[in-house]
Amino acid sequence: MTSSPLWYRMRGLMMFAIVFLSFYLAYGISIASGQSTLPAAWQLAGGEGIERFRLILAIGAIFPIAAFLLRCWGAAYLRASTVWAADATASRLVVAGPFRYLRNPLYFGNLLFLPWIALLMPPLGIPILIIAMLLFIVALSNHESAVLHDRFGAEYDAYAAKLPALFPRAPIPAASDAPSPQWGEGLRSEVLALVFALLAIAIAAAPRLLANHWLWGVVLLGYLLQRVVARRYSEKRDANAPRE
Repeated sequence: MTSSPLWYRMRGLMMFAIVFLSFYLAYGISIASGQSTLPAAWQLAGGEGIERFRLILAIGAIFPIAAFLLRCWGAAYLRASTVWAADATASRLVVAGPFRYLRNPLYFGNLLFLPWIALLMPPLGIPILIIAMLLFIVALSNHESAVLHDRFGAEYDAYAAKLPALFPRAPIPAASDAPSPQWGEGLRSEVLALVFALLAIAIAAAPRLLANHWLWGVVLLGYLLQRVVARRYSEKRDANAPRE
């Protein structure tokens, strides 16, 4: 198996960095241009006060919840150790579940987080976040497509001709040898996505949490916990693998 480039192997931290830098660039640009540094959700609420603000955050929380559910669905057809593997890899071409609608449902799930994140930052940072994250996810998707093409050849090319990489369309039939979903694997793969979904619910219920800088620490701890869980089950899988 060919090693993936460093930027792919560090994709989780790269996405965290994109979000983190987008926030702080947003604050810097807003201050320099004399614009408000308040979250976009608060500015959308206008003069309606905290209840309107909470409502907007509650609507925004739908997106990370949907992202968690979609990623969990997709990961159930893979493995936590595959989803979080350092290198792009696949033992089989999965055409089942959300992979009937698009080729990269997990990355589409990542994109679903963006509307909620955008509500929490000053508006001037939103274009930075969307453009940077979209470009990075397209690069990740293209790398994985190249790996799958090398691994499966014409079989993958035929699949790719039917479905876009990142945005869903009408589903195609599942493959005759499609695997059954393993929901435990899906949940183990999506600890970090679950942290985001729960955080979105908590912030909608108590918007004052946004004043706490330790929220960044919660996200980072969620990422580290995700890595520990994925590595644990990767090692367990390798230990149980048949020896030749």
